Amino acid sequence: VDLGIPPGFELLSEDLQKMVEKTAGAKSGRLEKFSMLATQAILYFDSIAPRDSFEVRYRLRAKYPIHAQAFASRVYEYYDPSINATAKPVHFEVSGR
Repeated sequence: VDLGIPPGFELLSEDLQKMVEKTAGAKSGRLEKFSMLATQAILYFDSIAPRDSFEVRYRLRAKYPIHAQAFASRVYEYYDPSINATAKPVHFEVSGR
């Protein structure tokens, strides 16, 4: 999964680390590892059973007030990227405190 991170935000990696620990024994939807880049987090799942679903919960922290649009997020099969789906980018607005 390529998870888009909007400009001006940082993803709190402890949420993904908790998911790695929580799903360690799962047969489907097991998050093996993740890597963080400036504009995306790349999540590596061991397997996802056909017609199975799961939820990825994470938090973002704004670095400063901003109007931004997230980069698109995409899920795809590692060995056959033509099997994929894309989520539309989301708009964010952060105002100062």
